[in-house]
Amino acid sequence: MNQKKENSGDTVNIENDPSATEKKSGSAGNRSIFGTACRTLLPAVGLLLGWLVLFELMRVILIVASWSHRGDATMPLIWQSLLRGIRYDLSIGIWLVLPFALWWIWRKPAGKKERRFVFAAFAVMALPLLFALIAEVEFYKEFQMRLGPLAYEYFSTKAEHNTIVFGMIWHGYPVVRWTLLCLALWAAFVWVLRKQFQPRTSQIGLAGRVTATLLLVGLTVIAVRGGFQHTPLRWGNAYFSPSTYANQMTGNGLWSLMDAGRHSAAGHGLAKQWKRKMPLDEAIKRVREIVMLPGEKLVDPEKYPLLRVSPPNGMLAKSPSNVVLVLMESFTARFNGSIGAQFAATPYYDALAKEGILFDRAFSSSTHTAQGVFGTLCSFPNLPDYERLAKGPVGEQPFLTLPQIFKENGFETLFLYNGLFSWDNKEGFYRHQGVQRFIGQFDFKNPTHVDKDWGPCDFDVFNRAIEEFSDLSAKKKKFFGIVLTLSNHAPFDLPKVEGLEPITTGGEQNKRINGVHYADWAVGQFMASARKQEWFDDTLFVFVGDHGFGIPPNITEVSLLHMHMHVPLLFYAPALFAGKHEVRHQTVGQMDILPSIVGLAGFSTPHQAFGRDLFRLDPNEPGHTYVKRVGEPMLGWIEGNEIFIGNPGTPPRRHTLDLGFPPSASDDLSAADPKRTAAMEHDLNAFVVTGINTIERRLAAPQRR
Repeated sequence: MNQKKENSGDTVNIENDPSATEKKSGSAGNRSIFGTACRTLLPAVGLLLGWLVLFELMRVILIVASWSHRGDATMPLIWQSLLRGIRYDLSIGIWLVLPFALWWIWRKPAGKKERRFVFAAFAVMALPLLFALIAEVEFYKEFQMRLGPLAYEYFSTKAEHNTIVFGMIWHGYPVVRWTLLCLALWAAFVWVLRKQFQPRTSQIGLAGRVTATLLLVGLTVIAVRGGFQHTPLRWGNAYFSPSTYANQMTGNGLWSLMDAGRHSAAGHGLAKQWKRKMPLDEAIKRVREIVMLPGEKLVDPEKYPLLRVSPPNGMLAKSPSNVVLVLMESFTARFNGSIGAQFAATPYYDALAKEGILFDRAFSSSTHTAQGVFGTLCSFPNLPDYERLAKGPVGEQPFLTLPQIFKENGFETLFLYNGLFSWDNKEGFYRHQGVQRFIGQFDFKNPTHVDKDWGPCDFDVFNRAIEEFSDLSAKKKKFFGIVLTLSNHAPFDLPKVEGLEPITTGGEQNKRINGVHYADWAVGQFMASARKQEWFDDTLFVFVGDHGFGIPPNITEVSLLHMHMHVPLLFYAPALFAGKHEVRHQTVGQMDILPSIVGLAGFSTPHQAFGRDLFRLDPNEPGHTYVKRVGEPMLGWIEGNEIFIGNPGTPPRRHTLDLGFPPSASDDLSAADPKRTAAMEHDLNAFVVTGINTIERRLAAPQRR
């Protein structure tokens, strides 16, 4: 029996008029609206669950089909892959459900024809997506990677190229068998989910629709971000274990394709312009002449531009049992006493420099930590349109990095850092590149001082490093330790240190100088503790700034010293160097650190360094390096005291540099000696063209299993 309500002589049917129901006051009415909104979303939830089941099924099929590629992956790791992969499944699944969910919310009860049309749209959409997941099985077996940038790169705008690709696929793979399986799964998938598109009897008013939409938006944001984490879901979140196979099984092929497409849509216009500067064969030939030293042998030169094996440099009395690489936040050479600064901010570093091999004309790869760490550990340049390789999908490829090389030579590898490893996708990227253990912001017990923004102070990080290194040494394990500091960063929330007097002679730069001063003190305490350890005499220490500070003057169009890419580089191991110490004045860069350490360690492991072993250079050679400021199109090529600045579409510029105190640069000299300008431009073009093609074609190193 229908209940009725009288209002000014009008009769309203409450059962058939949802707006009347929603006029109820109090919590009961609110609960009714919320309940109605939830019921409205039930078809969307059912559709999402269907996608999740399909994704997990395809993940299982992929694992079964590629089981021979599993390497050291264990069943517990595989189970974790299945569970962790749900985050990626939800992230892509919610996008596939979203348009249908909005239709269920905002369309009035649809007629039969409209429902059939929407269901047909769902079925048509599902078929190519499922086919992509099926195709991924053969793709992975071929390339040992999930769908992503490489899948896009196989197709071009030229029809004849695509014809070749399709022909290769048709003739080289069991297309018919996989297509039949695809059609069978698609038919079952669509048949099971057809009920979600059947008519619904419940009514919903405006308040209910708005509530349902807000719920949908909230669920979408959570799913797309991968939960309630600090940063959005990235490919690096899949790298949870030492097993590359288990990590890759965690991903979702459709998510990877979408992510690659999103990054591709951001545009690679600059990269395309640079690639037109020089034929690739000519570029590779010239870069090999620039980078390779006598005695180095290329590995598969027809395929890999710079993959090579280098001989030992013979600088050390014996090979180091351990190597510690310290990348110091914003540790500019411009405030460093060993380089010539007069602030007395770095007495501990200066003392170390007198006992080590100091390079006083070293430059960081770029102006941010992510690029500095990448350039140092990977020996790869910061390229136009590819400045954030560790964060984007194109970074999911092998590099023969320092941690990977040490890992392959039986060393334990660990990375210690004050902050969050999710920042710049550090853990995701460097776990993929050989780092076995990460110790970050929340892993420090009872820190002496915590910056509310950046985490524990450098002193705590170095103390933890001593503990970790000593523990590994006690277990008779060789180690490669990476320490990335962070205290020397705005807002400079520094601990008070007894006896460390503040510097007041720097004017408006006092905060920055005192940040360097504290960072130097922390290094001093670290090395004082290290000298007491039994592993000290067998350890090579390398200290380098990740980049510098943004302080005047602004030198040249690449803002070379405004962001102070000029950083100190010190190799320190008194016992291993047999007491030898010196200051070298060659122009060098962070990319030279990897081949130099490999040469000092005496490894025969291949590497793809874009730098050179500094200890095998002719002492009279002026040296060279490449620099690029983040977010700027201008690139710099430095040779000795000259810098060439290039940018497609603008005239070339060449200057001489004076890195004294204060620093300076000459006026543009490009027209004064066109031949010299052209030679430097040719080298820069070759370097960039080779780098871009190497990264785009994934030819830095062979694929790992």
